[in-house]
Amino acid sequence: MRLLLVQPSPFENGRLGLENVLWLSEPVALTSLAAMVRDEHEVRVLDMRLEQADALPRVLDEFRPDLVGVTSMTTDAYQAKAVLHCAKSILGSGVFTLIGGHHPTLAAEEHDEAYIDAICIGEGEETFLELVEHLAAGGEREALDGIDGLQFRRGDERIATGKRGQARALDTFPAPARDLLDAYAGAYFFGPAQGMVSIQTSRGCAFDCNFCAIWEFYEKKVRFLSARAIVDRMEAAPEKFVFFLDDNFLTHRGRMEELLDEIERRGVKKHWMIQGRTDFVADNPDLVKRFAKAGLSMVLSGYETNDQDVLDSLEKGATREQNLAASRLLNDAGVLTTGIFMVRPEFEEPDFERLYAAINEMKITIPLVVIHMPLPGTQSYRAAGDTLLTRDARLFDLLHAVVPTKLPRAEFYRHYARWNQATMASTRGSLGLGFLRKRPRLALDVWPGMKLFTRRREMVRRIMEDPESYLRDEYEIIGHDLEQVETPREPALQTQS
Repeated sequence: MRLLLVQPSPFENGRLGLENVLWLSEPVALTSLAAMVRDEHEVRVLDMRLEQADALPRVLDEFRPDLVGVTSMTTDAYQAKAVLHCAKSILGSGVFTLIGGHHPTLAAEEHDEAYIDAICIGEGEETFLELVEHLAAGGEREALDGIDGLQFRRGDERIATGKRGQARALDTFPAPARDLLDAYAGAYFFGPAQGMVSIQTSRGCAFDCNFCAIWEFYEKKVRFLSARAIVDRMEAAPEKFVFFLDDNFLTHRGRMEELLDEIERRGVKKHWMIQGRTDFVADNPDLVKRFAKAGLSMVLSGYETNDQDVLDSLEKGATREQNLAASRLLNDAGVLTTGIFMVRPEFEEPDFERLYAAINEMKITIPLVVIHMPLPGTQSYRAAGDTLLTRDARLFDLLHAVVPTKLPRAEFYRHYARWNQATMASTRGSLGLGFLRKRPRLALDVWPGMKLFTRRREMVRRIMEDPESYLRDEYEIIGHDLEQVETPREPALQTQS
């Protein structure tokens, strides 16, 4: 069979979010699926974030795949659906269309469309393998009952099969088929770290923050790739930069020590970047120094807020003191920090000022200020109910308020749009001659990517510092002033052409 796996683009050309501008990771979900079936089938991966808009219809017409699969997060949910709509339009009813990923798993009812043959619920590798084997053997597409982890169409019905287990050891899965991304070599990045391999070393999260759905997707189970397998993949990649995709890389101290032992024993010289909790950093100062010597160059953490009461309400399980200690330890070790902070809809002017002052106090290298929102699939989304002003997935991008704000929306966005300028002192406090002395090789290796990063950052800055851009997005997407919206509207399907 010919299989085409597609990473969708942002929902419309020219729209900018934090992802795709500050960072762009490899579509590891797709290369992981491809690795399961490539020995028996012809597989292509198409990353529409790096392609011209006409690439999808052109590849569909030239390659003529038997199956088209797409992965989806919330903000690209409509473009993911549009990929499959396009496939059916060009190839007809004979092509099998499949969608999976975070958003379809947590909001499967939004994907009950005639042009979508099946939805993959939860972890995809084994489900995808069994589905491809079934279809390749001539099995009926309406007879998928024996394949766990699917919802599929049978006439006008949507049938749900059994639940797919999540017990398989990660080391037993084949490594992602990275060679299928050769056309995009050097295109993936984090900030100025241009040319980056993405590696997932664990799945799941043991914490249950009410604003996050990762733990629900993985049913609060966590599995880990072995230190040996992690370093094998680091060594196999020609790139200097490694981004570990784990939602929380910093978990068990023993696991971290084992990984450091393996990196040091094999003499791996890479710059690696992670996502991890501040409380682990604060509680393990000795490991931070060892991390830096072994190549740790950046830690992305959810600091969330400077207010302990708010941290408690988020069920974060971390303290303001741990946030301060973590930022200090990382700066002292020459590790760059990317910190995510939340503006809340109930903010008034003094709240904005206090948050920006707290960020500057912490000296975060790249502060990112987002708007707290109840994301689909989370406890907070279910609790929000009728307070939601919209359910259009495109506005659940952490850059728009989807519930009423205490301040008038224009005033709220005026204060919010200041965050980049208001936290410049944080970046300046983190960088400088002290950083250059501590990490000269890192500074030298990121220098070639600085020009491109600066250009991307300038594109984002012009939009994010304009308060009108947020209001314009709301009106153009929803078609109403959100301050006046009472009944959410369903968006029209966007096609990719």
